[in-house]
Amino acid sequence: MKKSIVITLAASLLLLGSCAALKVTPEEKARIAEQVQANLDNRTFEIDVDQMNPRRGMTKAVTNYSVKIDGDKIISHLPYVGQAWNLPYGGGKGLSFEAKISDYIETYPKPDRRVITLSTNNGEDLLVYTFEIFTNGRANIDLRSRNREPISYMGTVVTN
Repeated sequence: MKKSIVITLAASLLLLGSCAALKVTPEEKARIAEQVQANLDNRTFEIDVDQMNPRRGMTKAVTNYSVKIDGDKIISHLPYVGQAWNLPYGGGKGLSFEAKISDYIETYPKPDRRVITLSTNNGEDLLVYTFEIFTNGRANIDLRSRNREPISYMGTVVTN
């Protein structure tokens, strides 16, 4: 009994110690915030997606997916899980495409975040992306489509 308690305490201390080692310094936080703001101001930013949240089902971890905004165009490479109503045979382009942005609206609901809403037409569907981007580099993406069930994603803004 005592041995299992000691092992549990030791494991807890190791876990806490490893978390402390991963702590981001204030200088690093400031650098990330500055880089994120600069990217957003230039309308050239990329978000690496690490989670997708379909409306039905559970959150899923994903890798190698991203959305990039480059001036007046969007390059989207996103997975999709959900119901679709009107698609070309075989699924069409899905959420992997490059298209021109038609509307781009920025708001600042709180000092630590920006909300960017943009719409685009990929030739098959009208899509509205809403990005909620925080100064720490984390981002939420809400995606609404005319022909698909809504879905959301979480990820990180790419900084150099």
